[in-house]
Amino acid sequence: MGAELLEDAEVSSLCDQCASAADVDLRRLLTVADDDELRLTQNAQPALCFVGIGLTLLLRRRGIEPAAAAGHSVGEYAALAAAGSAGAPHVFKAVVERGKAMADAAPAGTSSMAAVLGLEADAVDKALAGMNDAWPANYNTPAQTVVAGTTAGLEVATRRLQEAGAKRVIPLNVSAAFHTPLMVPAAERLRAALDRIEWRAPRIPVMANLTGRAHQGGDRIPHVMEMQLRSPVRWASCVAGLLEAGCDTFIEVGPKRALTGMMRELAPGKSAVAVGTPKAVEELATQT
Repeated sequence: MGAELLEDAEVSSLCDQCASAADVDLRRLLTVADDDELRLTQNAQPALCFVGIGLTLLLRRRGIEPAAAAGHSVGEYAALAAAGSAGAPHVFKAVVERGKAMADAAPAGTSSMAAVLGLEADAVDKALAGMNDAWPANYNTPAQTVVAGTTAGLEVATRRLQEAGAKRVIPLNVSAAFHTPLMVPAAERLRAALDRIEWRAPRIPVMANLTGRAHQGGDRIPHVMEMQLRSPVRWASCVAGLLEAGCDTFIEVGPKRALTGMMRELAPGKSAVAVGTPKAVEELATQT
């Protein structure tokens, strides 16, 4: 993941700065680690964050500046870095701590997540009402919500959701129930890392997963990002906030294109493109 990025001297230098700040062999993660290793939360989080940061750097160098930003879960950290709320090495170091805390908070195999398709968010909320071991975790689109919980909780939740009319409930290949109360210990540990950073107000609007509205000032960022880890990601609301801010062209930076796919439902008629490699950056730059 991201090996091609390191062929660029400026991105390569930034990789070394981030790795040094967090005492992580980031270069090896990006160039050598296989799928099994990258699937581990403590590795996936920093790798994804840096790829987003590196691609944004390349886009800016080609004159493509964001007017506003948002990121899904760990992507919100790359969005804050893009908005100048803190230097990339500081943001990266916080993400490394986040990944370790998340991995430690829920032992592998004890909890997970599942995508619910074809059932509106209100109906998902109603189906899971009263449960204390399964919760909505990502409100992605009006017809797609991700739920999460303990292994036993998800079994019950799946039955409830199917009875409520869900077309499909698809287990996700993740190691724990992120963005739920099971992440409270991880969020509290993360807060200590966030408090060590001198956060600044974003230079451009950055939509917060917690509220779906723009971050307000730098002093609130540690609280908002702590709560983000233990609360649902309100992605549909984040995109609505970007639309209200006047955005009409959306660029997804990262190794996949899941968010771009959601835009067909969240922002029909708007331009959305996924950029995952330096080549894709160059192709986009020649089109704009």
